[in-house]
Amino acid sequence: MRSVRPITNCFSAFFVLFIFLIPNTEAQENSPYSRYGLGNLIPAQNNLNRAMGGLTAAYYNFQSVNFTNPASYANLKITTYDIGIDYSSRKLITLNPPKSFTSSYLIPSYFQLGLPLSKKNNWGMNIGLRPISRINYDITIRTRTAIDSIRYGYVGNGGTYQAFTGMGFGTKNLTVGFNVGYMFGNKEYNSRVSFINDSITYKSSNSTDTTRFGGMFYNAGIQYKFNVSKTTSVKLGAFSNFKTKMNATKTLSRETINFSATNGIQAIDSVYRGVDEEGTIIYPSSWGAGFMIDHENAWMIGAEFNSAKWDDYRYFGSNDKMVNSWTARIGGQFIPNYKSEKYWSRVAYRFGFSFGPDNLKYNNTINQQTFSFGTGLPVRRNVYTNQYTVINTAFELCFRGNNSNEIKENIFRLSLGLNLSDIWFNKPKYQ
Repeated sequence: MRSVRPITNCFSAFFVLFIFLIPNTEAQENSPYSRYGLGNLIPAQNNLNRAMGGLTAAYYNFQSVNFTNPASYANLKITTYDIGIDYSSRKLITLNPPKSFTSSYLIPSYFQLGLPLSKKNNWGMNIGLRPISRINYDITIRTRTAIDSIRYGYVGNGGTYQAFTGMGFGTKNLTVGFNVGYMFGNKEYNSRVSFINDSITYKSSNSTDTTRFGGMFYNAGIQYKFNVSKTTSVKLGAFSNFKTKMNATKTLSRETINFSATNGIQAIDSVYRGVDEEGTIIYPSSWGAGFMIDHENAWMIGAEFNSAKWDDYRYFGSNDKMVNSWTARIGGQFIPNYKSEKYWSRVAYRFGFSFGPDNLKYNNTINQQTFSFGTGLPVRRNVYTNQYTVINTAFELCFRGNNSNEIKENIFRLSLGLNLSDIWFNKPKYQ
């Protein structure tokens, strides 16, 4: 009887790594745009789909967990662990004055466990955990008045996460699915003002807003496939994320301080303090729809449109400069010869492109474009034990803003995913 210990041990190691990395995502992303809303959104796709421009609405695979459209769970045929991490390098460019700053960070991007509950009846399940957004910036601005110089310091940290489970079921050609889970997170903002004067000593001020929030969320999806030949099919798909209302508690502090680089912040006097002020955060609804043309085990190509109603976003009643956004995507994949004994002929090569306006409008619309490519690298292919391991890579070049915006961001993101698959829960045929 074969052992599943190697896969189990590998899964356990990655799971522990994921859990311990989440609370320690304090790497300096340093993006001023993350000050608004719930921060910079993290791509809402797994690494396989990111490499294809983020196509998820119509995509499914027997050993890949497409958590964006839960209708895809119905087509899971093998127990699958899908784990991803992201390395990002961000270049921040200011136009006035012309300067540039760089930062980099490493974060976990998702953990998914896909289970085929009934392959015969097209019934699958997924358990997942992933980050939704990040807040991370540290900015200092110096200005000069007629009398003194003033230094403003802005620091922010936080993030949003989802823990969820979902099911997909249906027929051979038509499937539906849903996810239900808990969205939670925190955001902390600090603003410091210091007067710089050689002859007069001024006290500095510090304002802190700390918020914790959480609430249930739901989304659903549908997929349909029809054949145009023996080897070619067209897949259609759509999904919707429903508006989420999260309960929040906020602590405010306004105080005078002494501040130094060596000793940090030392409070002198509190001007105002509000503890556990209750309110709500409204996370907006969104949807996506698209199609894919799939030539079995050879190539696929597709397009998709996503839209989100960020006008509905509210943080204790404030919209926080959020606006409706949309994204158009196109991408594909090809495998030279999946039956070949040559390794590189069995590798899946992926490419994609996406564009659209950002969900933040700061004076002018902030446009985004992303170019992506990647590979699916098979580590082992054993048709007798049905153990499959694939390393999915995605390389993304993201451009946020242009010369009409005060700040531009150029982002290079390297995503690495480990897809471990096995057949479990089958009754043994031989003793």
